[in-house]
Amino acid sequence: MHTTHQRKSTTLVHKSSSNTFFLFSNPSTLLVISMACIFFVSLVLFLSLPSATDSRNAPHAVKPNADAPPSISPAIRQACKATRFPSPCETSLTQSKQVPPNPTPLQLIQSAIWVSSQNLHTAQSMVKSILNSSSGNLNRTTAANNCLESLRNSEYRISRTTEDALPHGRIKDARIWMSASLLYQQDCWSALKYANDTQMVNSTMSFLDSLVGLTSKALSMVFSYSIFGNNIGLWAPPKTERDGFWMGGGGSGSDFRGGFPSKLKADATVCKDGSGGCYKKVQDAVNAAPDNAGERKFVIHIKEGVYKETVKIPLEKKNVVFLGDGMGKTVITGSLNVGQPGISTINTATVGKNNIQRDGEGKLHNGTLLVSFETPTQKQMISLNTRRRPHDKCPTNEQSSEVADDAMEENVERPPGIKMWLGGHYEI
Repeated sequence: MHTTHQRKSTTLVHKSSSNTFFLFSNPSTLLVISMACIFFVSLVLFLSLPSATDSRNAPHAVKPNADAPPSISPAIRQACKATRFPSPCETSLTQSKQVPPNPTPLQLIQSAIWVSSQNLHTAQSMVKSILNSSSGNLNRTTAANNCLESLRNSEYRISRTTEDALPHGRIKDARIWMSASLLYQQDCWSALKYANDTQMVNSTMSFLDSLVGLTSKALSMVFSYSIFGNNIGLWAPPKTERDGFWMGGGGSGSDFRGGFPSKLKADATVCKDGSGGCYKKVQDAVNAAPDNAGERKFVIHIKEGVYKETVKIPLEKKNVVFLGDGMGKTVITGSLNVGQPGISTINTATVGKNNIQRDGEGKLHNGTLLVSFETPTQKQMISLNTRRRPHDKCPTNEQSSEVADDAMEENVERPPGIKMWLGGHYEI
């Protein structure tokens, strides 16, 4: 039986293929085939390893469930009903992780303002990057500088809201400050739109647009709080005059009751010849004013004469008073216009830009003529910039302003009592 089995096996081998026996009997051929097999197996293993690794390391899709998104607290949901766009408001407040458990309405407002403030800092960094990359481009450099200045003013108004107005219950002041902060952010966006020639500028403008939305939501909450107080269940999107809503009058909380103060004593004097210790330039007198002097007024008496200069009152110079000798006698004149290199409309104010109401606070004028033209053929300019401040902080008396044309900066507010004459002449 055993012999028969061997014979059959041998026969099977030969029947299967005599060539097979012949091929495998060649050592070199056997080596080549062995190496080919090893290579093939290695290739298969190599190709299969990445997919196995990816399947282990790739983030797994989270199955939808109720706990996947951050839960939105009822307080946040209710507070965001004060805004026009509740869903983005809920998301930003929830992701901020600034809202404490069982928050008060003021804590919700402070959290919304915090979100705006953090994004404002990001915007400032983005604009600084634009400025740093704009060497040799005067137009973009001017736009970036104006934008940074606007954001600095916006930051200051936010700080006044959170550190001064809200903690002391001055809700109308908070509304004014947040409104100003919002407008300054829009100013920054507007400055860049005239220099939107790079992807960096375009991306920054897009971010500023989202920043404006965040600040608007915080302002909407302040508005509802000023109307409904702690009754957060009544908070709703703000209404305007178009909806038949009119806010009652009243001051912003200061002791000032309107009109121009009397019996003012000069802290500094400006005269043409600089005699007797007086300053020859209005700007020098402004620079001499103390920084952040609180409610105390710094009175600058500007004697009769024509002062050809552009006066800038920085943010830190508060409650500066210009006291002239009368219209037509005390004259401040400037001639900046947008036709000049590196000058935009906001840079053209004779008394403006970092000054009256836009940056500094509580500027008062009496008996002063502001002139902002040299020839009628020049392009648009501003004589007086009195923006973003309650009028009781910027009273004006016996002041007039003459400009070359009637093109004024779009957000300018004329002080109360000033009316327009034909030909672009403003006068009491």
